Amino acid sequence: MKGRGLIFLLLGVGLLLASGPASGWVSGTGAVDISRSVVNRMEDFEYYNAMSGDGSLDIGNGLKDVSKSENDSSARTTRLSYSGDVPLVGLKRVEQGSLLRGTHTSVEEAFSATQIEKEQTTSIGSDNSQLVGTDTKLSFNGTYMTSSNMHQAFSTDVSSHQIFTGNFEIDKQISFGGLADRKPSIDLVVRPEVSWAEVGAVVTRSYEIANIETVPVRDLSLVDSRVGPVALSKTDLNPGEVASAVASFTVLGEDLPGPLNDSVRVTGVDFQSKIAVDSAASTVNLIGPWGLNMTVAAIQPCASAGEVVTYVYTINNVGDFTIGELNLTDSISGGPIAINATLSPGDSLNFTANQIVTETDLPGPLTNSVSVSGTNSMGEVVESSAEVVLQLC
Repeated sequence: MKGRGLIFLLLGVGLLLASGPASGWVSGTGAVDISRSVVNRMEDFEYYNAMSGDGSLDIGNGLKDVSKSENDSSARTTRLSYSGDVPLVGLKRVEQGSLLRGTHTSVEEAFSATQIEKEQTTSIGSDNSQLVGTDTKLSFNGTYMTSSNMHQAFSTDVSSHQIFTGNFEIDKQISFGGLADRKPSIDLVVRPEVSWAEVGAVVTRSYEIANIETVPVRDLSLVDSRVGPVALSKTDLNPGEVASAVASFTVLGEDLPGPLNDSVRVTGVDFQSKIAVDSAASTVNLIGPWGLNMTVAAIQPCASAGEVVTYVYTINNVGDFTIGELNLTDSISGGPIAINATLSPGDSLNFTANQIVTETDLPGPLTNSVSVSGTNSMGEVVESSAEVVLQLC
């Protein structure tokens, strides 16, 4: 059987280090009877650990990891290996706080196994952080149990209990921490991110907001820069829950030539009024009455004097009629340059153009303006233009 658990709880940093097993290793075969108890009434902290059995035992500290993580914490690892005909029976309990002070957290672990391999790393936060994490990996043949509880007066009660006997694959996470260490977080998704629309078309967007942290979020509010405030399916989210919304708008003539680059922002708060916020962008490319769409891009992000810059031109027929008599003009070669091609609706053409960067182009940037014109099958002149600005390295 294999298991892995991650436990966070509110603990005193110095006490936790003091409560670990003694330095060094113990290795041998025979009767095992180990116990350790630490009580600190000044900080309402209690640690208890006991094991007994008869078999082959290896136990001790791993390497102490003093590196910093994103929580600015150090870590210490302990390892245990046991095998024998008589089960090794163990009990571990860590408690912090008291009901009188309004916060009480406890984590218990018990096992009875004829074979067990266990590695546990304890991470301790610094910079006034009271967050402590234990990362446990284990494989065993027997029974394993964990129990965890947290009580915060007038706020939160959490209780969890698991017991496993047999063959299991276990992957679980239990997290406790001071309210100061817990921050709300939400994730916003807007669909579609990019779309095409013509004048008079109705564009519909869908929104999803997920609570991706471990604290509830309330008073959610979503604003789309194109349509304004958007009503959500619900404004309070428990951890893991999702709210949704839909909004629409009509593309107007004054929106041409586009594109419409809009921002979306959602905000909320937790029960301590800590702010949760996320934002996203949505783009609508507009199809004008001309039916042509011109894009231009440089294949390198920047260029130096003496280098050759290669531009890629793309011409799309995004209209409903065939377009011919195409002519292209750019800032490099002038023009117009006749293009011997006809574009049916939905067709596209790609061209490349090269420009040598000279000393006279310094300090930059390089600007290449490109336009294309043609005549559609209705006899109407259609055109489109685009511009790319390239910085000099």
